[in-house]
Amino acid sequence: MMKVAVFLDFANVDASSRKINCDIDYGELLNYLADEAEERTLQTTYAYVPIDPRQEHAMDDTISELWQAGYVVQSKVGTIAGETYKCDFDVEMSLDIARIAYTNAPDIVVLVSGDSDFIPIVLDLRGRGIRVEVAAFNVAMSRQLALKSSGFINLDALIGDEISEVPDDDFSDDDSNQSLRNVNRENLNPPTERSDSLDD
Repeated sequence: MMKVAVFLDFANVDASSRKINCDIDYGELLNYLADEAEERTLQTTYAYVPIDPRQEHAMDDTISELWQAGYVVQSKVGTIAGETYKCDFDVEMSLDIARIAYTNAPDIVVLVSGDSDFIPIVLDLRGRGIRVEVAAFNVAMSRQLALKSSGFINLDALIGDEISEVPDDDFSDDDSNQSLRNVNRENLNPPTERSDSLDD
């Protein structure tokens, strides 16, 4: 049984799910990422939730639901930026991913985010022989992050393949999209290097 560590970039996934007008059951998401039928079992799960400083308790229910679903929730209050706010979790997430990967030695790290800022930690872990999969909706998936990961899990499969329009600067080729879907639910096991490739 392969041990799976999951790290959820809540802001990234929540924003993309809102864009395509769908709700996510984050408990079911964990079941999808660590399917015992595929000999994958959860070792640890973290969720990173930004807090709007203008509404500090607006996320309380969501955070409680994430805890109940099995996530260890890390939250941080952002800072006001004009009419909105900023709350960057990239550094904290990368440090936690590195720490857990090195101390707990999971077989697979799943980064639930399409943010290209995570490319350095993905490459670092892969260089150490750890399989790193990235999971996201097409609308939020960085092409470069997908290319440099061990595998891309297309979350569109959770709610149907027709729900999102793919941005031109990411996966604009229908054949590439199909190859990504096939890779990640049919061949999630090692070896670390993927046999498939994405064409421009």
